[in-house]
Amino acid sequence: MADGLRVAVYGTLKRGECNHHWLAGAPFLGRTRVPGLELYNLGDYPMAVPSPDPRARIHAELYRVDAAGLARLDVLEDYPHLYDRRRLRSADGRLAWIYLGRADQVRGCRRVPFNDWGATPVFSYGSNLDPSQLRQRCAGWDGSGLVARLEHWRWGINKRALHDPLEGYAGICPHPGASCWGLVHHLSHRDRAVLDLIEGVAIGQYRHHSVEVVCGVERLPVLTYVPQPGVVAAGLRPSPGYAGRILRGAEHHGLPEGWRFWLRRQLRQRREQAGSGGGILGRSGDDPHGAGDSGR
Repeated sequence: MADGLRVAVYGTLKRGECNHHWLAGAPFLGRTRVPGLELYNLGDYPMAVPSPDPRARIHAELYRVDAAGLARLDVLEDYPHLYDRRRLRSADGRLAWIYLGRADQVRGCRRVPFNDWGATPVFSYGSNLDPSQLRQRCAGWDGSGLVARLEHWRWGINKRALHDPLEGYAGICPHPGASCWGLVHHLSHRDRAVLDLIEGVAIGQYRHHSVEVVCGVERLPVLTYVPQPGVVAAGLRPSPGYAGRILRGAEHHGLPEGWRFWLRRQLRQRREQAGSGGGILGRSGDDPHGAGDSGR
């Protein structure tokens, strides 16, 4: 079908939103980002407008529609009065129609966090990489994700478990020159609230932190979970089940081979060193920076 009959939607037409039924029968072509745009909250719906920021991009879903389907969307979006319809190229190179507003229409409105309506892009780097675990925790997750690299942060088993002071979970901390790999999941607000509860945000275990990750040639602002200083400790060991979930998730999503090798070594060493007082960061040669980059 012609490129002109792809449409990128970013608001109430997305899956799970109130107007998604207008796309009934339209094949879903995947998630994408559309560069050069910012997203604003108009109350009941968002509006995307062109942005002068060269790094600006919004999260959207791509669908294939026929001419009648596009005409129906024109009615919903009150084109050309409320919205303009333009053909733009998404981050993955596909051309699609998208409905845009003007700067004067969003004056005084707040930006949509992370330019993602109804969802939050969350960077996972520990056991939430395991699709079986994440699906149990976040019922609305669609199974998709973007492999991403987080620069200037170091990965480690450094978050103390509540039930055992010697057992640990994955955490990250700022560190110049280091990097780690993970996956960006798009989670609904409900699913993120469930994850907040599980990660102990309210009781001081992990905290939200906004970071920028690298996905191919794109840089995306995302949310991640960072251990609170009071629960960080050295010399912690991961349980075999916890380590297995991390490794299964890294394998399932195709994280770089060099990073998966480094993870296997680190998780094994942490268990071996737990009884001999070994530090969580191990030897200086174990820094994840080179291992992750060499596996791209």
